[in-house]
Amino acid sequence: MNLSVHSHSVKGLLKGMLNSWRLFVVTLVAFAVVLGAGSYAYGHKSVATNTYSATSKVLLTPNNKKTLDGGSLQLYLNTEKAMIGSEYFANYVSKQVTEKEKFSKSEVTNYQIENENGTSILNITATANSAQKAKQISNFVLEVVANASSEQLQGGNATVVETAETAETAETAKVLGGQSNRKLYVVAGLMAVILSFMVLFIRVYFDNRIYDFEIVKIAFPTAVFYEPADENEFKKNIARIFKGIKQKGNTVKTDITIFDGFSKIMGLLNVEGTTNVYSNQKLAMPKGMTQMSLDSLYEQHDANLNVIDATEKVAMGLSETQILVFNENDCTKKQVLKVLQELKQISNLKLVVIGLK
Repeated sequence: MNLSVHSHSVKGLLKGMLNSWRLFVVTLVAFAVVLGAGSYAYGHKSVATNTYSATSKVLLTPNNKKTLDGGSLQLYLNTEKAMIGSEYFANYVSKQVTEKEKFSKSEVTNYQIENENGTSILNITATANSAQKAKQISNFVLEVVANASSEQLQGGNATVVETAETAETAETAKVLGGQSNRKLYVVAGLMAVILSFMVLFIRVYFDNRIYDFEIVKIAFPTAVFYEPADENEFKKNIARIFKGIKQKGNTVKTDITIFDGFSKIMGLLNVEGTTNVYSNQKLAMPKGMTQMSLDSLYEQHDANLNVIDATEKVAMGLSETQILVFNENDCTKKQVLKVLQELKQISNLKLVVIGLK
């Protein structure tokens, strides 16, 4: 695995999202308020529009060569009414629209066919957003019906009775009902949850912190790892490490680099021999320890053990034995990447990593 600032494990992402639950709550409330207010405003607004209707009339008569009784005549009229009012005929009408007309092919299909009081007269009522356009559409459809083919009229005739000269105004208001409002609120709630999860995921994905210490283990595959559960176990781990170092001789130089909680961890170290502490913090040094500034880290100093404060910036010594102390909850990818770069300068490296919980 090539570590980068965007390296994550599934466990780490989930842990990071869980640790950032406050961000999720804040964004959820914010999105819920904004989307809820928008849904309320949209759900309660009225859309009032003026529509105009105009009616023209056409007389339909069957083939003069045929004698039809009352039932057959009514069947003829019903058939013609259905045919002229059909989607097929509306498409036929729209195809007759040319550029000289002041309405579109879609607008010309806004008409209805009604039979006038059981007579042979059909009313062609067109609707539009202006009185003039409603009259034009009604008269246009009237003209198409009057000039319809014999096949379309079943051999009959269509005679203009009355063109549309006036238009009636009908104001309609459309208001979304309560059921629609509930649906809007449900959708707004779901969107708020989804958007909050997206914000949370993006925040954790671009977070520099390492939430899963397994990533550190993968970054240092040759290191010996310790993960003490408490301070006592940490002291035991340190004692065990120093014991192993002693067995190799007093000439072995060791660096302990602490990345978080430097002063606290310093109090847990029980070291023997000469020790140099490199830190810019004001510390009370126990006997046997000498404090020096971080800037003097690479100067020549006689000490078998160097304790380095890397809480503010990553600084490391060049000893063959390196002990890195991380806080598992505050370890960052930038720290690990910097350490990897520094360790390349050390030959015969012996690496120990301690992850404090």
